[in-house]
Amino acid sequence: MTTASTMPGLVLFLLLLLTGCSVLPGPPPQPTEQYTLEYTAAPQSADTPGSAAPVLIVSAPRAHGGYDSARIAYMEKAYGLRYYTRSRWAATPARMLAPLLADAIQETGRYQALHRPPGSVAADVRLDTELIRFHQDFTVQPSAMRVTLRAQLVDLQAGRVLATRLFDVKQVAATENAYGGVVAANQAVQQLLQELARFCVDHQP
Repeated sequence: MTTASTMPGLVLFLLLLLTGCSVLPGPPPQPTEQYTLEYTAAPQSADTPGSAAPVLIVSAPRAHGGYDSARIAYMEKAYGLRYYTRSRWAATPARMLAPLLADAIQETGRYQALHRPPGSVAADVRLDTELIRFHQDFTVQPSAMRVTLRAQLVDLQAGRVLATRLFDVKQVAATENAYGGVVAANQAVQQLLQELARFCVDHQP
């Protein structure tokens, strides 16, 4: 039975207990790793386009739902898209791809390739792209990065589509984690950009 004399002490104890709980430090925040996409041309393949080379504008790539954020996506089962919680891209994959597309095409020496908003410069050809898949696939073992991109080359002078192609690249990941997916993504993008640059050269007007 609690007596009147013990009540103040009990109240003080409870207040101290509650106050102590509120000031205890929480767990330290988990750091978020950010990653980029990069493209490196082979030294012997880089060339400088002449002034007579057609001007090609790379329009901003569009991304399918689920791939239009900076979160790094992966799949553990068919149709089930998930995201790493402590690893992110530095920007959306589509946004990072745009200047890389221009770089890869420029280095063929066949185009003056630029990445600028439509209408900002007079151009002869436009490259439109759509990012359909960009995820690490754990439904296969070892896991693999899956990059699927639809590209359309448009002759702006003639007002017609020159060619359309679907690029689908798979690159096995060396490790079964986010960083393994990032490395595989960069390797897949390297291959995709080389193939896309050849596609643009093959269908040059």
